[in-house]
Amino acid sequence: MKLRPHPRLYVTPAQIARLRDPLRDPALRGAATAVVTAADEALKSTDVPYTRDVHNEHLIRARNNQGRVVSLLVRWFQTGDRRFRDAAVAHIDAMAKWEYWSWITWRQGNADPMAIYDLSYGENATTIAIAYDWLRADLTPAERGRFLNLARERVFKPFLHHTKSKKPGEKAWWYGHPQTNWNTVCAGGAGMLALAMLGEVSEARPVIPRAEWSFRQYMLELDKTGGAWPEGIGYWNYGMRYAFMYLLSHENATGKRHPLLHRAATRATLRFPVELCPNRVPCSFGDVNHFHPMPFHFEAARRLVCGDVLAMLEAQVPDLSKRTTGWPDAAEMLLLHPRRIPKTRGAAGPVARLYKGQDWFILADRLTAPKLYLSGRGGTTKVPHSHLDLLSFHCVVNDESMVTNLMPGEYLDTTFSARRWDIFEMGPGSKNTILINGVGVTPNSSVTTRPIRFPGAIGYRLDATSAYGDMRDGKIATFCGRVFLLLDAGAILIVDRVELPHVGRVESRMHTFTKAAVTKSGAALRGKRQRMSVAYACDRPAGLFTAQGAPTTPGVGATVLRWCSQKQELAFTMATMLVPGATPGGVKITAGKGGFEVAVSTRRRRRVLRFDNQLSPR
Repeated sequence: MKLRPHPRLYVTPAQIARLRDPLRDPALRGAATAVVTAADEALKSTDVPYTRDVHNEHLIRARNNQGRVVSLLVRWFQTGDRRFRDAAVAHIDAMAKWEYWSWITWRQGNADPMAIYDLSYGENATTIAIAYDWLRADLTPAERGRFLNLARERVFKPFLHHTKSKKPGEKAWWYGHPQTNWNTVCAGGAGMLALAMLGEVSEARPVIPRAEWSFRQYMLELDKTGGAWPEGIGYWNYGMRYAFMYLLSHENATGKRHPLLHRAATRATLRFPVELCPNRVPCSFGDVNHFHPMPFHFEAARRLVCGDVLAMLEAQVPDLSKRTTGWPDAAEMLLLHPRRIPKTRGAAGPVARLYKGQDWFILADRLTAPKLYLSGRGGTTKVPHSHLDLLSFHCVVNDESMVTNLMPGEYLDTTFSARRWDIFEMGPGSKNTILINGVGVTPNSSVTTRPIRFPGAIGYRLDATSAYGDMRDGKIATFCGRVFLLLDAGAILIVDRVELPHVGRVESRMHTFTKAAVTKSGAALRGKRQRMSVAYACDRPAGLFTAQGAPTTPGVGATVLRWCSQKQELAFTMATMLVPGATPGGVKITAGKGGFEVAVSTRRRRRVLRFDNQLSPR
């Protein structure tokens, strides 16, 4: 494999050269300020500050160190001051003295570098790769030797050891896994380092085909999901950061298009996290419901000529002026931000988008800057970082979350253990979903999602009949379904239908961090900037009750709105209507032969929707 001269990884020589150009964009000027602060702090010592006595603290150290090294090198490119260059080399040398790279083996008391190859190894490998790529022409023979030896002993040998087989039980669990961020972080770091050192370390050459094989399983998974990612938008940022950094590095280093980068599904995935974060409000599912545009995303969208994605990213760029720890977002933004963002028109509404294969969906009056937005969750719980949140949803009015699933505030020793589902925020009780006899969906369960349409209403029908598992003498539910509809009157209608083999109790639950007050028709939600009214109906006696959430990590609890049946019965039809603003809407259910009608009214209009008992249109 013939490679270009250094620097040849994900950042090009032209991007490095423009670091000395004046900055006109306020966000980039803020990023430049953060880089100065981070680099000046890193000049003082190679002791990397990081939070102790928390989950995966060695990974936090690796990430903070990467931020320091990249910031130092950007300042060296900007100023020519060799203090920054020397400090970056010193930080790499310090990594060789870290007894433990992995928090997992640290807890085990096993200091053998060959004992594991985990996320910390992948992030450390990336740090070494970037530093070597950018410094290669300036390193002394002694410095170069230390870089190569560190890569050989702490990256290449462990990586090759844990990926020597593709057979289950004989390989690292993440190797070739199609649905985990560990795949690209671990393989991407080793792959980037191999591209940086190919021809100089013999162990580098076999790393690349193994990284490529592992990557292929990950990137082809996007074909099955329409570009969505089962781990959610937070872990999309993590896994895709290392995926795109490696793929861009491979293209830059070889001068050839990488087949995994230039694919329809790869282009589609660039839109997924932005679409699940309307007006900067995250609306994802599972662990880490958080997203902010990262520099690699800009570069990938530029390379793949996705002008609409660039425009959406630009609208969500965070304030980088104070980001001085963690990943080098500020430094990379100076390198990778395209400077010129094309002006594009946002997609016209209404929008009903289903990510086929993953069965997540969104409903919105429009995609860009929506006034009313809902994301919903079908699919399966049998994916990494999943919660038992099937049938659940988020609802946003303009720039404020009105209804949200509860998320964990921190990772604990029970989070990734056999006791995971006992944590409150992982289970159905913390989600905006349906509870039957006090329980929700089970682990390893699935819900199918299908489009549904009425005159003036579009949305999705979810069938969760098989997701609730068994009770002592058979299935919990004979039928359980939920319909989400976006009405042209500017409201969301949710219709639930539950049929039981024996009498039982049903509850439709929602959570909000707004000020919630019970009204005659349902509830009024008042946020800091927005309002929403909630109307309820049921074909059986039901009542609205409120409760206060008790988060595992102490803090402010959400208000729980509980629309509950008053008695145990065999079948229930429930409706919930969400209307932006302070003016309440109305909803009424009328049972009929073989089905029922739902009459909805808003300030703008009244409509009747007819369903059969399986929630299909009549």
